[in-house]
Amino acid sequence: MQFADEIKIRPVGDVDPEESLKSEVLRLDRLTGTLVTGVVLETAIRTDAGQYILFLTDDILFEDFLNIHLLDSAGNLLDSASIGSPYSTGTFSLIRTEPPDKIRFGFIGETEWVVEVLSRPTLRIPMISEPKGVWRSRKLRRHFEIHGEPGPER
Repeated sequence: MQFADEIKIRPVGDVDPEESLKSEVLRLDRLTGTLVTGVVLETAIRTDAGQYILFLTDDILFEDFLNIHLLDSAGNLLDSASIGSPYSTGTFSLIRTEPPDKIRFGFIGETEWVVEVLSRPTLRIPMISEPKGVWRSRKLRRHFEIHGEPGPER
């Protein structure tokens, strides 16, 4: 795994105020047509398999979510998840990568989170498959798992 300097984002204007803030992904300074949630690219990492893991925040004071997106080598969105809760905020900090497939990071409180990229998609059961504070769409397959044991907020 290594940092993916070839990945950038461009925030999308004229967004519906009821929807999350979005950005378009650029790869090698070319638009990919892929929209992702978030407007601040905290870091992008290329996996050994050529996929990209993007960590983006919303840049909203006192209610910042961390959005995690997995893209294939062409920049197409494979999977997404968000970490956060209303009226809380966090600061992203990359702790380390653990080849071949894990990334450790901090975001909210003192929790050490881990994203593990899966070698193939697995079945997920909505509502009970994720740690507290992790949000995903209702898709039944996931391409990465998130591990963490957040404690109560202070």
